[in-house]
Amino acid sequence: MSEQKRNYSRVDTFFQGRLRVLPPGDALPLYRGCPGCEMQSMATRPKAGNLPEALLDFLETINSKLDMLLSLANQELIQNSFPVPMNIIEISGAGLIFLADKEFTLDERLEMVLFLSQFPLQIVGAMGRIHRRDERNGSSAWAVDFTSIREADREAIVRFVFQQQRERIRESKQWS
Repeated sequence: MSEQKRNYSRVDTFFQGRLRVLPPGDALPLYRGCPGCEMQSMATRPKAGNLPEALLDFLETINSKLDMLLSLANQELIQNSFPVPMNIIEISGAGLIFLADKEFTLDERLEMVLFLSQFPLQIVGAMGRIHRRDERNGSSAWAVDFTSIREADREAIVRFVFQQQRERIRESKQWS
């Protein structure tokens, strides 16, 4: 029996994403990030010498909201570029398992955009390869290994997994 080694924790989940099947020879991603979708840390903000802190906070909030509005306006572009809707049912920093109303083949290459959160909007992108087909409640579930993912996107997925695990631990303690 072979022993699987995992580098990342995984969690059962349910959220939406979109994908496109990569044509042969296509190795460049369409999705290159979502400005304003990642939460910016206040600690990394440079200090302005003569502007009050409250004004900087206000301007940063306005900038963040404008970025989010622009990304929402681009959702139609995402839907056109990534025509296949998917429901992610398991995720880790190394890959995911999803359901879709489409059949795929093993080793088929995909580019995916994942909506980790709607409010605030948090979108990550990844490229991957289908390595397994499972059966889940009478539907095909497709396991994907990430083959190319920006480090910031992988970190967002890992944070998402840890957040989901913490919530489940809190819920189990609450009901115990």
